[in-house]
Amino acid sequence: MVFRSFFFLFIALAVAEIYVLITVGGLIGTLPTIVLILLTGVIGVAMLKQQGFSVFARLQEKMRQGQAPAQEMVEGVLLIIAGAFLITPGFVTDTIGFLWLLPQTREYFAKLLISKGMFKVQSMSAGGFHQGGGAPFDQSHSPQDDNTVDGEYERTDNKPKDRLEK
Repeated sequence: MVFRSFFFLFIALAVAEIYVLITVGGLIGTLPTIVLILLTGVIGVAMLKQQGFSVFARLQEKMRQGQAPAQEMVEGVLLIIAGAFLITPGFVTDTIGFLWLLPQTREYFAKLLISKGMFKVQSMSAGGFHQGGGAPFDQSHSPQDDNTVDGEYERTDNKPKDRLEK
């Protein structure tokens, strides 16, 4: 079902892109349309670089504070998709790409995706990321596998002394 939805979305996007390109080309001419497409790509890549550094700096700051940078990671994914849309020739994809380059709309979409459960959010403590509210190595919960045995062992079949004599 998901594949079918993406397939139809891809086809619809391609048809819309062709329609808009033909319409704009008919209004302003072929050469200005090509120049405009190239210009939006160049401006978009420059903005993408600046926004990428901004999101990365916020991600580092959240990690330094011991917080899970879920919002920033989702925004990073949106920036990657925005970059792909911006280098794809066309006005529809450029519009979507520029929407995700703007911090306000990107933040809105990231929060929407997180709230819809498209991304799993985990908390972070000194030991790293983990689920739930307890410490990552907290032994207070019961193990899921009752067949686990904790113990120590010593190999007696191959002592280091035997290896030196050969």
